[in-house]
Amino acid sequence: MGGSGRASARGARLLAVFCAAWAPLVAMACRGGSDSRSRPFPSWEERVLHAWTNRARADPRAELADCRECGERACYSPAPPLEWSLPLNRAARFHADEMQRQDFFFHDSRCRIGADIDALYPHACDGSESCACQGRGPMRWSERLELFRVARPSGEVQAEHRDDPDSTFYYLLHEPASSRACASGAENGHRWNLLKQMGTVGFGVNATHTVGDFSRSRGRGHPVPSGAHYPRQAETVEFWASWYAPAGPSAALVNVDGACTALKLTRGGPANGAWSASLSGLGGGCRRYLFLFRDASGVEVTHPETGSFGLGPEATCPDWDESRPANGPTCS
Repeated sequence: MGGSGRASARGARLLAVFCAAWAPLVAMACRGGSDSRSRPFPSWEERVLHAWTNRARADPRAELADCRECGERACYSPAPPLEWSLPLNRAARFHADEMQRQDFFFHDSRCRIGADIDALYPHACDGSESCACQGRGPMRWSERLELFRVARPSGEVQAEHRDDPDSTFYYLLHEPASSRACASGAENGHRWNLLKQMGTVGFGVNATHTVGDFSRSRGRGHPVPSGAHYPRQAETVEFWASWYAPAGPSAALVNVDGACTALKLTRGGPANGAWSASLSGLGGGCRRYLFLFRDASGVEVTHPETGSFGLGPEATCPDWDESRPANGPTCS
């Protein structure tokens, strides 16, 4: 089902749509910059939302334990992680941008989006009506996703801006629902999407909106589908990465500027779990990092597959660049 009207929950507007399916991953493409026209795909905020989603899917009971208003919380069991999709990432960010530029809050676009939007966005079109619209609307959310070469679109969640991606995620995941029925409904649609969708996902975040788009399309099956750090920068920072494979990893590490720290299985099980580490002394500067796993046979797997992520101020520390920290003695 799709949402095309306004809804209210806990004092802010939220909307959700859902359809189910199955899958794993897509490759990562990154660019540098500061606003929606040149920020990397995915940005730090979008990676946090993705990582938090997979963390919750590995152990939904733990993630919902404190949500006393989640009526159907007993309905969720561990599910495979959602893999990242660049087309979904771009489609979600475009929708966040068009809502910001055109001042509306619906799943469906308020106009008929031009068929060439995939080629125009984000560098030649920022989501404004003047460049995005080629006819009177509305356009259904799934049609918009298909313009970005998204096959089998299956759902969407969206919220107006919260303090940061962590608060946005739990605002969506812990939305109050009175019914205990194991089904998607008007009250629990965001949670159902996040925990029950099967396939690929892309989140889009700007200064005013957050959007998550889902597809039934399968990914590549990469064993480390997501990873991020939180908060953006502080004296103590948490690193989280998901692992999904027939067997657990023989090693799980985060490499920060060449020094590796072991990750601990914190949610789920060895074959489908979220691994984390908390590191101190990171309150200043720009740090480069990556996640380094070894599978049961000892084969090394990294996230990202190329380059590294940045931990530091957005303006001076690119969220992704081509540099890659060496594997120091603690990484062997």
